[in-house]
Amino acid sequence: MFKKLMFSIGLFLGGGILAVMFYGLFYASNPAEIPSAQIGKQAQQFSVTTFDGRQLSFSDFQGKPVVLNFWASWCVACRKEAHLLEAAHQRYAPQGMVFLGIAINDTREASLAFIRRYGKTYLLAPDDELGNISLDYGVTAVPETFLIDRNGMITEKVLGAIDRDTLQRFIDAQL
Repeated sequence: MFKKLMFSIGLFLGGGILAVMFYGLFYASNPAEIPSAQIGKQAQQFSVTTFDGRQLSFSDFQGKPVVLNFWASWCVACRKEAHLLEAAHQRYAPQGMVFLGIAINDTREASLAFIRRYGKTYLLAPDDELGNISLDYGVTAVPETFLIDRNGMITEKVLGAIDRDTLQRFIDAQL
């Protein structure tokens, strides 16, 4: 009797585990589609020193839309979006759009090499030594991009390389 009960419990638990695995494989959401708790909230304030030595504070961009991108030199997807972000910066910065990149989990030398290799000219800075900026924004992986409107509200978070359509939709809505 005891063996039969234990077999039934084991069968029930095993079936439950298989059901959860099946759900996860075929029906669970794509992590990139899970909305951020940051959306609809005021962007976190921070201060950084850019790679070229300029001191800046997020409050410097008050009244301007901001594309805040977290990246790293070792990130393959960051390479994919590098030219797109730079081209958008070249085209829309004169109209008031701000592009700001924060390098995380990277060395200064590797970040500078990445900046040179991809011809990045927008505002680029390392996260602080403790990673407080990326922690405050809840960054889980790179690249992650936060689209922040003129009022300083986070309107969207993109996990993974940002695509042209998403970026253009945000820019069109802000300019």
